Amino acid sequence: MNEQPRQQSIEDGQEVIERVQEMIERKESTPLLDLLRPMHPADVADLMEHLDAEEADYLFSLLDHASASEVLAEMDEHIRERLVAEIGAEKLARIVDRMESDDAAEVVAKLSDELAERVLESIGEEDSEDVKELLGHEEDTAGRLMAMEIVSVHEDATVAQAIAAIRRAADQIGEFYNVYVVDSGGRLKGVLPLARLLRSPSDRRVADVMERDVVRVPEGMDQEDVAHVVQKYDLVSVPVVDEMDRLVGRITIDDIVDVVVEEASEDIRRMAGTGDEAIREDSAFRVAGVRLPWILISLIGGVLSGSVIGAFRGTLSSFLPLAIFIPIITAMGGNIGIQSASLTVRGLAMGEIGAYEIWKRLFRELRVGIVMGLVCGGSVGLIALFWESNAALGIVVGVAMASAITVAATMGTFVPVAFKKLGIDPAIATGPFVTMSNDVIGLIIYFGIATAMRDWLVKL
Repeated sequence: MNEQPRQQSIEDGQEVIERVQEMIERKESTPLLDLLRPMHPADVADLMEHLDAEEADYLFSLLDHASASEVLAEMDEHIRERLVAEIGAEKLARIVDRMESDDAAEVVAKLSDELAERVLESIGEEDSEDVKELLGHEEDTAGRLMAMEIVSVHEDATVAQAIAAIRRAADQIGEFYNVYVVDSGGRLKGVLPLARLLRSPSDRRVADVMERDVVRVPEGMDQEDVAHVVQKYDLVSVPVVDEMDRLVGRITIDDIVDVVVEEASEDIRRMAGTGDEAIREDSAFRVAGVRLPWILISLIGGVLSGSVIGAFRGTLSSFLPLAIFIPIITAMGGNIGIQSASLTVRGLAMGEIGAYEIWKRLFRELRVGIVMGLVCGGSVGLIALFWESNAALGIVVGVAMASAITVAATMGTFVPVAFKKLGIDPAIATGPFVTMSNDVIGLIIYFGIATAMRDWLVKL
């Protein structure tokens, strides 16, 4: 399939989908292939997600092995799993054999043990060993994410020999940006970007023109940390080394983008108390089972808030207008807390908050909370003053609002950091806990101040 900009793509919208469906219904294989040929593999994969299972199976069956391997690599995981289950072992092996090692390992990892063994026995021995080696690494690590197809030369090689190595590897490697330089033991010594290689005299030693300060990642590093490294140093690819600093693979920017999207989506789902199974599951009972525990945490928060109000029923009954501002106090505290928590969870996920930044961020949110608290507290205090013509109520509501917002902003920063320190995923636990705690604390502050000023409230 064409890797260049498309003449026709799924972005053309519903018209393309309907046209494809009509061709499939009439079994017009040749015109259908003519339509698909100029499309990028990612667009074909996207198109298949808009078709029903039978239509997608037919469309995929028309692709040659090379095109099928490219489309399969771009396909959403749950669509790919279903398609792979329908493909015979022989055809699947031919498709996998055309893939780069990292994509092949990703497909084989989802197969049953029996089918995976049959596929690995059917592909080339070298490719099979590469896939097995990748599958031997822990999931979500650099070793599992990397591709083993690399261009490397000995440090004593010349620029001409490095260019020859590129030509020999060109058919097996899709995209590459650097030639890696190693010693006789395979240890990484330097990197030679293609632009520098092409500008260097052909008889120069690569050791004389290479960059010696190479950013590298160990094969056991978590994929999210790898993404941070690539982001920090603005890399398009990063070499992977073993514990002896031997070059074992490379990770390219397209894989890093996938990691960033995957990790961000995972954090968002966790903050909502859901996962992939909840998004894809059709059963209302199963979806409810995934989400219910986090709803119960909110329910507990509601019960605790009710208990706080009950404990101050004397204050409330002596001056009923206090009840008007209960939802405002709790809502504002919750909103500010979630804002701060979301920013902190993102900072932790992106590696932007280190040991020093934790206290810096906490102090900043405290100051931000004070500013927002004074503005919001002053505003709602004036509203309370003119609404009920009671200066004491204006002071109580204003001070309580300012205090609750300041505490909420601080809590929204402190809680996810504390969960991180305790080894609890802040993306999962922060939202429900911050909402619950801010509601309870906000009400305690509000009614505590009101109780202290109850005589003044009643007199005015």
